[in-house]
Amino acid sequence: MKRIVSVFGIGALLLAGTVPAQAQHRHRGGSGLGGVVGINATVARPVGEFREFVEWGGGAGLYGLVTFDRGRHVGLRFDGTMIIYGHERFEVPLSETVRRVFVDVSTNNFIASLGVGPQIILGTGAIRPYVFGTGGFAYFGTVSDVSGTSSYESFASSTNFDDFTFALTGGGGLLLRVSRGRHPVSLDLSVQQTYHGVTEYLKRGSIVEHFDGSITVFPIRSKTNLVAFRAGVAIGI
Repeated sequence: MKRIVSVFGIGALLLAGTVPAQAQHRHRGGSGLGGVVGINATVARPVGEFREFVEWGGGAGLYGLVTFDRGRHVGLRFDGTMIIYGHERFEVPLSETVRRVFVDVSTNNFIASLGVGPQIILGTGAIRPYVFGTGGFAYFGTVSDVSGTSSYESFASSTNFDDFTFALTGGGGLLLRVSRGRHPVSLDLSVQQTYHGVTEYLKRGSIVEHFDGSITVFPIRSKTNLVAFRAGVAIGI
């Protein structure tokens, strides 16, 4: 999980440094480079084989768009998404000798993905459709952590299972303008389909605990394609 957070953090720093710099160059009368930063909530629906094992997922996404013209019509999109598709939580004593103190054990099944590719925005009015495609990778992970029943901060965690795979995404959406100006704001509604290929992963119930304290994991191997519906805000830079 720390590796994934670090990757997203580095990506955000790169976007924070690169996109504004390009935008400053544009406002100085340069080549017309600009940018858009977007954040959204995501609901994911597995399709094909993946739907036989997982029903729904939810999470959030962040993207940056470096545009190559003054109208912000054509650009290069950097897209990151985190989706949780399974969750388990139960309460247990801290230990065999400390049974009056209870802790919460939580397990999350998630997909963290990063991709880059072209985006084309059509029109100049208040409603602007767009299409995009990205290529990159996805990290399927299952992580368990422990926290106190009166605290949300975990004090121990373990990765139970993980796998990497490629990720190819194609989608489109609508930008609904809310405000004009140097940093225009738009509502961003989109849908996309992602092809992951064959992946090994866990779902809710894939970890079985035994009376002797040991555990057994039962990974699933299948294609893991999904459709994601996203709603958020896009800000021009």
